[in-house]
Amino acid sequence: MIIDLHIHSNCSSDGEYSPEEILQYVKQKNIKYFAIADHNTISGYDKLKDCEQSIGTVMIPAAEFSTFYGEHEVHVLAYGIDSENDALKGVFETINENKLKQAHARVKALKKLGFEINFDDLMKYATGNVPSGVTFLNTLLKSEYNKKMLSEYIDGKKSYSPYTSFYFDFFAKGGQSHVHVPLIDIAEFFDKMDGKAVFSMAHPGLNPDNIMEDLFDFPFDAVEVFSSYHNAEEMKFFQSVADEYKCFYTAGSDYHGPNVKPNIFMGVDCSFNPVIMEKLLDAIDRRNLYLYNL
Repeated sequence: MIIDLHIHSNCSSDGEYSPEEILQYVKQKNIKYFAIADHNTISGYDKLKDCEQSIGTVMIPAAEFSTFYGEHEVHVLAYGIDSENDALKGVFETINENKLKQAHARVKALKKLGFEINFDDLMKYATGNVPSGVTFLNTLLKSEYNKKMLSEYIDGKKSYSPYTSFYFDFFAKGGQSHVHVPLIDIAEFFDKMDGKAVFSMAHPGLNPDNIMEDLFDFPFDAVEVFSSYHNAEEMKFFQSVADEYKCFYTAGSDYHGPNVKPNIFMGVDCSFNPVIMEKLLDAIDRRNLYLYNL
């Protein structure tokens, strides 16, 4: 059984393909269950929920939320959400307001490093979305001056995965232009979203080891054990972590497209662990949450 519970569309502003194009990939790859889990928005799902195609798959409404635990950004996957829920809309508003503050601060930080960039151009290239690391790099590369400073991301050693490399080099904690602008506190997020989704800890291997135990003070239902970020040893480790905290497993590629994240392909073979979907669907059903048959 092929599933993928962590796919990004261009509604994230760092995904390459439209929701409609992703649906065609889902069909081609015979993916039985999938979720467009865009960053802090559910508009990708909204674009497909009235689709009249019948392709024999189940779409789970989802989003990947950027929450903060202290100084650490922790991504939470929420499944079965109602895009019209007022509490959810409030969470999105809070995050997007802070995302814009973060974008302003990042522009200032990049200018201090000597880059040519302004906020208006950034928003123009974001094409209606909240700016992502992809948006920033695309904006910077419009300037020939910036291209010289970023040559290693164009045709150098980091050109293999320029967007991911740029994000971690500049915006991640410890990066050259990192700014601390918490988007939403993780406790506030779970308080507002209580009972309104099934929650999985996204790619836990990217979280610092020293906060892992603390994170399970929050009501995670699942852990994204099967992730393109995890090797076999790490998958085994996070299975044991999930078991320890009585969480089930989820599986997702974190697909963004070949230019943003090379060598990450849509679809995860879960024939070796068929209870993944059984447990998720049961949790969605018990909370009277949402699914969509296509």
